[in-house]
Amino acid sequence: MENIKSAIEAMEAQLSGVETVRLDDFDPAKTILAVIDMNKGFAEAGALYSPRVGRMIPEIVGLSEKALSKGIKVYAYTDYHPENAKEFSAYPTHCVGDTEESELVDTLAALEAKGLITIHKNSTNGILAYNPAAVDLNLSNFLVVGCVTDICVYQYAVTLRAYLNEHQLDGDVYVCASLVQTFDIEGFHHGDLMHGLFLKSLMDNGVKVVKEIKIS
Repeated sequence: MENIKSAIEAMEAQLSGVETVRLDDFDPAKTILAVIDMNKGFAEAGALYSPRVGRMIPEIVGLSEKALSKGIKVYAYTDYHPENAKEFSAYPTHCVGDTEESELVDTLAALEAKGLITIHKNSTNGILAYNPAAVDLNLSNFLVVGCVTDICVYQYAVTLRAYLNEHQLDGDVYVCASLVQTFDIEGFHHGDLMHGLFLKSLMDNGVKVVKEIKIS
């Protein structure tokens, strides 16, 4: 147990040292922002709702709006499942298509009028629904925010990093530690621990974890 404690302390020290970046530092023509699963089913109500996710809504919407104003494309991925989704063998029924749970939170959905693009997905890995790196070879900065750290965010970022590696493409995947979050279930899923462990694993896999993305 002492070794586990030491490992956690080392992880916390590593994460506390990550840098802050500025949105202005990124070339809009070479940058996208991926917002993962900020929908009503996860951020407001539903079988997989978490208040830890809901608390991120204002800042993620603010970042998305600022990105759009600078000409950065914003892709908002959301679970949109058929009633017989294979995923429901592993997770409770959630975010069935054409139900309120599958909709983006209202303040994020409102940004569709400013150019935000909504991507429906039927798995935990948004890259399988739409891979921006495969569509636009000019992209080199991929900013990732949303939920949850240890499932959909993790799979998206690691798969995207692996895709860039596989195809010898220049580029960096950034995950903003302050704008990703996971759920907490006492005795089953320790939110803070899982958040930290998977941020560290992202770093170990070549993803750039940053403390925050400043917009001013």
